[in-house]
Amino acid sequence: MNAPLLEVRLQLHFDPVLLAEDRLMYFFKINDESAGEIQILTDRIELGSRRGVSFPRLRSDWTRILDSFFDIFRITSLNQISLAYLNEIPLQNLRDFRDLLNLRIEMPPSLKERFEFFRTECTYNYDFGMIRVWLQPDWDEQMDAYCIQLSLEARHLGRLRTEDLFPQLQELHEGIKTVFREILSESYIRELPQ
Repeated sequence: MNAPLLEVRLQLHFDPVLLAEDRLMYFFKINDESAGEIQILTDRIELGSRRGVSFPRLRSDWTRILDSFFDIFRITSLNQISLAYLNEIPLQNLRDFRDLLNLRIEMPPSLKERFEFFRTECTYNYDFGMIRVWLQPDWDEQMDAYCIQLSLEARHLGRLRTEDLFPQLQELHEGIKTVFREILSESYIRELPQ
């Protein structure tokens, strides 16, 4: 069984800066596209990866990119951090989702018989901020089968010095990992490659 992780996205917000053309060109020259997707706006930078690996394996590439970005644009503090993982879990049929999840929704028997699945959103509160969870059914055209899309986004709200970013990102990653294990069934997690 393949790991369900499709995409990792990191978004860092800061006070608006001037994006001088020469500095942007220099930044992109020293940070090649092999590191993943990079998007820069005047008040944030977004990094993305579709390699199917989580933050710890992206850390060295992202450290290099962000250290150069902070240096070139003289950014010393951040306003908000968001680390998000998009997962896709294949299903044999749509009713199989109940076997994969630890979440249970109680409903009247008449509704239960007609009900298959709907989008669910919830928030876990932590000392660092929060983790938002989105869970919804979908049809995967490539696999020609049903799947569950599971999106987990950890946010640190409030100011943070740039030198404290990577320990904070590790904490966000650990929070996401904990929620992932709480939402999905033990039997499904045991089948995943470790």
